[in-house]
Amino acid sequence: MLIIGHEASGLKLNPSTNGKQSNTCVVKGCPCYRQFGDEKVCLNNDDVVPINAISVDPSFFEQFSTTEELVEYKSDKESMCYLLMFLDRKGGFCYCISQGQKIVINEKNVKTAEIDSALQFVTTTDRNRDGVICSDCLYKYLRTLGEASEGFLTDSEREELVASYVRDVSTKMAAELSGYSANSYSDEKYEQHVRLYIKKLNQIRTQWASLTLKLREKKGDKVLTELVDHYRALHRLEAIFLFQVLSLNDPMDETDSLGTLRFMVGVSEKVIQLSDMIREKTHDLLERKVMSEDLQNSLRKHSEKRKETEYKFSNLVKVLSEISAHTG
Repeated sequence: MLIIGHEASGLKLNPSTNGKQSNTCVVKGCPCYRQFGDEKVCLNNDDVVPINAISVDPSFFEQFSTTEELVEYKSDKESMCYLLMFLDRKGGFCYCISQGQKIVINEKNVKTAEIDSALQFVTTTDRNRDGVICSDCLYKYLRTLGEASEGFLTDSEREELVASYVRDVSTKMAAELSGYSANSYSDEKYEQHVRLYIKKLNQIRTQWASLTLKLREKKGDKVLTELVDHYRALHRLEAIFLFQVLSLNDPMDETDSLGTLRFMVGVSEKVIQLSDMIREKTHDLLERKVMSEDLQNSLRKHSEKRKETEYKFSNLVKVLSEISAHTG
């Protein structure tokens, strides 16, 4: 996992930057690091150099703040790699700490803004993987969506990779939402599991719709009626999202992949908006004490699930929006 920060043992990246610049200066992980079997190499400056990588705690560089200090921490051995990057916030570029030089991919200096975007993408989708894999993901991100991709990928190749990213991220999301724990997402068991979960969502949605109708017939509290209907809409959107994920296995052309990407961003944003409205209306009802104890207990169970769903969609929309922004 990519570890960042200035605290002892580092901090996991919080993927809630909302497009704002991170204050991170030291990153554990590097897009130029590769491992082939027992061999480790560095691809900086578009070269292939065998290296010896060691694990260095980012907190060792907690006072590290300028590029001038790179000389002091540079290794005496050209083959030594700390697997650490310094993000120069003032100059706007990334540096290899062990070698004291800029990180260059496809003859382009890698910018701190690109790493910020890549970190948000990588840590959201690969937060359970180790540093080696995350470094590989960083490189792929920069080569696909960063400035280093210019002249490296054709538009068609980039769209194909974008479609692959969307499929991978969304499939993992569907597995998390439906509680599917197996590692493979391409077999019939996975699809059957998701379809059964969609069926369950539709059954719950019907129950919410029935309760909404009863409240309207009895002319119950308007806010309470709206709250129940929001839960119905939330389950409906979740089901729509999962149906769309299952359709990603069908052949798609370039237009389809971009359209699907934007559709999924839209659904994810609506889920988050609905969750916000549910939270506001629940708070209003509790303050006015218009809910029975039984209804409070029932909604409390659904509220916990809603919070988990909201968190997952919040992470997803950041990733998909980041990809969408780079594809126009």
